[in-house]
Amino acid sequence: MPYDDPEADDPHVLVGVSLPGDASATREMAEAFSDEFAQMGFDRDRILRLFRTPFYAGAHAALQLLGEAEVGRIVDESLRVFGTQRHVVRSGGLR
Repeated sequence: MPYDDPEADDPHVLVGVSLPGDASATREMAEAFSDEFAQMGFDRDRILRLFRTPFYAGAHAALQLLGEAEVGRIVDESLRVFGTQRHVVRSGGLR
């Protein structure tokens, strides 16, 4: 079987689907994205840039549905909770 021509019943074929959702589900999704990137140390501008980039389809769709002001409030809340955490990686094991 060629790589670009999988069998119809191949369980390893990636299949994308749309799931129904409402404004509440969209807001929760935006909060999850924002929390995740705040925990990774991203600042406000960098998180908002992710929401503005169509490549990040879920985050971008949330921005389109909720609007810039609401997503900004979500990002601010994430940064209030997670923005003060800093992670340091040191080589050489624990001391």
